[in-house]
Order: sequence, then C-alpha cells, then structure tokens
Amino acid sequence: TEAERELLRGELLALEKKDIDYKNSLIYVTKTYDYISGKVTTPKTQCSIRDVFMQDELKTACSSLSKFMLQRRLIYRLGPSPLFLFWTDGGHLHYDAYRKYLRETAEKTIGRKITPHALRHTHASFLLAQGIDIETIQRRLGHENSRVTRDIYLHITEELKKRDNAAIGKVKIL
Repeated sequence: TEAERELLRGELLALEKKDIDYKNSLIYVTKTYDYISGKVTTPKTQCSIRDVFMQDELKTACSSLSKFMLQRRLIYRLGPSPLFLFWTDGGHLHYDAYRKYLRETAEKTIGRKITPHALRHTHASFLLAQGIDIETIQRRLGHENSRVTRDIYLHITEELKKRDNAAIGKVKIL
C-alpha cells in the first residue's frame, strides 16, 4: 500500500551514520522519518525494527554513499550531520528528490526508470531465486509475518516450484 511505501521511504530517510555498522556488517533500522510532519518516530510495527545484514556489495555501496555525503557537506559548507543521507541544507533528504535521482540515474545507466519500491521487490526476488527461505526474507524486509511476504512474492515462489519440479523430474531413481 502507499502507506507502507511511505514508511519504508521513511526508514531510509531516518538512517543516521551510527545506524550503519561496517564492522558487524549491519544496518540498524529503528526509526522512520515522516517528511510531511518533519518528525522521526518509531516504525509502525515491532517487526519493522530490525538489523539488516550488509553483504559486501551493499557495504561498498554504503561506503560510497558516505563518501559522497562527506563531499556534499564540504561543497555546501555544512556542519556535521548525524544523518546518513542529507539534503543540501544538512536536513533530512526529501523522498521525492531521492526518487527522482534514482529514476533519472537508472534511466541513464540501464535504460529504464525504476523506483525505490521496485528495488525492494527486485532484492526480495533475487533472494528467493537464490534459495533464501521466506522467513529470512520476511525478517529482512520487516514484514510482520511470512504470509505477507508469501502473498507478495507468490508468483516468484510458483516459478521456483516449477524449476524445482523440473530438476527433480530429471532425477533417475531406477
């Protein structure tokens, strides 16, 4: 739903530098930012508070973003900011600016427009296709239960079943 998308956007916008733990390869999701009210609050459910493991690729991307933000701080002559991503005034990044940047960058680099929510779905789809179990994906996405995750990604799980059945069909027992 749109409300869920707003919440997930808020999780990204609320991240602080201290929430990115490079040593333990974790991102601590503990809050959300509502850019309409301008307030940081706790996520909507207890399940939304989670530690997200950073594989090497994600760790590298976070490190690059951190360096970019440092350059931005120097260019705009800003004081220190606790935020991981921040606007040119040092405050919270506006979601529309993030969405527009992602859409335009994706169009230039891969030839198609994408949204942050599409990235979330793609990520979950890749995890499923690689055999990561639904409960692990559910916890990573902050879904309240695995039924929600199953319902959203049912088409992918059906494709995986077909692939598994085809592989099993090739096994000769006798």
